[in-house]
Amino acid sequence: MYMGAMPRRVARLAAAATALATVALGAAACGSDGTGNGDGKVELTYVSYGGTGQDAMIKSWQEPYTALNPNITFINTSPPDPAQVKAQVENNAVTWDLVSTAPWLASQNCGTIYAKLNVQYDASQFPPNLHGECFIADFRYSLIFGYNAKKWPDPATAPKTIQDFFDVEKFPGKRGVVPALQDGILEWALIADGVDPEDVYPIDVPRALAKWDSIREHTTWAANVGALLQLVTSEQVDMQLMVQARYQAALDAGTPLEPVWDVTMTSINGMAIPLGAPNQAEAEKFMAFLLLPEQQAKMAELSGVAPSNLLSQPRLTENGEKINAFGPANTGRSVAVDPIWWGQNWNQISDEFNRWLNV
Repeated sequence: MYMGAMPRRVARLAAAATALATVALGAAACGSDGTGNGDGKVELTYVSYGGTGQDAMIKSWQEPYTALNPNITFINTSPPDPAQVKAQVENNAVTWDLVSTAPWLASQNCGTIYAKLNVQYDASQFPPNLHGECFIADFRYSLIFGYNAKKWPDPATAPKTIQDFFDVEKFPGKRGVVPALQDGILEWALIADGVDPEDVYPIDVPRALAKWDSIREHTTWAANVGALLQLVTSEQVDMQLMVQARYQAALDAGTPLEPVWDVTMTSINGMAIPLGAPNQAEAEKFMAFLLLPEQQAKMAELSGVAPSNLLSQPRLTENGEKINAFGPANTGRSVAVDPIWWGQNWNQISDEFNRWLNV
């Protein structure tokens, strides 16, 4: 979102960050610390969620980086399956260099499955404790409750609260959700069940799953964000919990969606390096680059996510503004996913949730 000209202090910080990055990028262009191909060229295998989100990463981060560092190119694939990361590490056969991940998964498996990082960035440009020892927060995002305006064309009788998502008598229809714990779906269910947002941690997992059980037969659990986007744009679901980047993609495709600004979960996306990755040093230099304000802004403009860098000033489209939970469109309450609690409890809660999901 464009906020006008930069204050002088901000401009100086941004200039300093760019200068530092230029030094790092120049060093990267001089050669590789990784395995490479023996001629100074390095291919970084980049694994994310595919679809419009990964397309935006390629345009915002990878293509500009290769333009500055012609010896660095990228191989893109998806999805970033944590089980594959673990298998590669345990079998000493790591081929992935950069993976999108739930930050808390990286935190709880730091130094055993994910590598400890040495990424150079200006900490003053980010919220406190945003990045972890084994991940960087490459962007912020929100989980937005929305509905198909064809189904409920009158705002007076349309869904207005998160409780309405679970009220299948008053609002019949199919719900679409991605079973991604990092998005805050357990916390959201508890708040809908009457838990005060200030008291949502520690998470009462049985209560949260019982809430989801109450609409289980009315819910389509999409395999990933791309699959949910397809369900939404083809109007196979009537309301959905969908991350804001894919929400923008649906709006851009002409899908008649309306967000419900009641309680919105916000979180961060993580990028990590598997332990034993073949090109860790080069991957860390790329991480430093994508955290710069300009690259963060480009990603936000193309995808609809929010920058993690506080100096970044993206110029959002009308649809981007409409679903920006970090801007004035959000007239409700935002609740941030707790990184400390999840960093201590991710493995066991994830196992419990997956057992429930696959019953």
